[in-house]
Amino acid sequence: MKSKRKKYISIDKRFLTEGHTVNFEVYETNKEKNAMTLFLQSDSLVDGNNKVRLREIEKLYITEDSYREYEEYVNGHLQSIAKSSNIPLNEKVTIVYENATRILDDMFENPESLENLKKSKEVVGGFIETILSDSTALTSLMKITAHDYYTHTHSINVGIYSLCLGKYLGVSGQELENLGTAALLHDIGKSKIDAEIINKNGSLTEDEFATMKHHSALGYEIAKKIGIEDRDILSGIRHHHEKQDGYGYPDGIEGDNLSNFARIIGVCDVFDALTTKRSYKDPFSSFEALSLMKKQMSTHLDMELVNSFVKMLQKT
Repeated sequence: MKSKRKKYISIDKRFLTEGHTVNFEVYETNKEKNAMTLFLQSDSLVDGNNKVRLREIEKLYITEDSYREYEEYVNGHLQSIAKSSNIPLNEKVTIVYENATRILDDMFENPESLENLKKSKEVVGGFIETILSDSTALTSLMKITAHDYYTHTHSINVGIYSLCLGKYLGVSGQELENLGTAALLHDIGKSKIDAEIINKNGSLTEDEFATMKHHSALGYEIAKKIGIEDRDILSGIRHHHEKQDGYGYPDGIEGDNLSNFARIIGVCDVFDALTTKRSYKDPFSSFEALSLMKKQMSTHLDMELVNSFVKMLQKT
């Protein structure tokens, strides 16, 4: 019987941290033999010699059927990487952000997976550790968020801004983690909206916008299905498009009836949407975006939070 040919997937070698054991086989390419060569056996400890060799290896691979073990390893070590003083901040930020992008891609493909709550907490934990590890982390995170607008990366950016604003306002511990989770998942309902509407190049028609407006309520339902019970997290997801004057959606809540999470995420959501490039518009500078928010959205956004956001950015 003919044996099944192995399929290989490229992995990020930066995740192989010294002193940790891998529970999957790792391969490198052997150019002379035009074949894969075993680099690390499963259950091997990554030691100093391995780290030296890694500098000389361009790419590493795992077999397709060991991807789940690799994913669990990465998620389990993300906070260790974020805490590490041996990894330069810019590199640390890139690792944490790229891993978040990979996870968000999967979450939007499988929005109702019961694994999503655990995955979102791991992403948020990595960002929190990064923010707490260095006083200049926000500057580095701000630089990496400056790219084109995509639903998934937008969710990560809003998560980063919300965590930073929350920390600036004195939110800490479990409440900060909950805020990050709500911000990361605030647009998960868009996974249920027609991709042609989500990715449309240009303004939406009235009917398309009416459909799009369902995403916050859909996200709320998805959040409950994956096991989220915290009222603040659920409010942050459902109410991030509510407005101070009561003319937002989906529930028309106004003023003091809006949760703090919904207000924070609402400010960060608008700021990222304005400062990232779209197919139909160039990005605003931070100054232009904040000026527009203060002058034209005074009845929509919590202006005290907008002012705090401005002060937070001035400190970076």
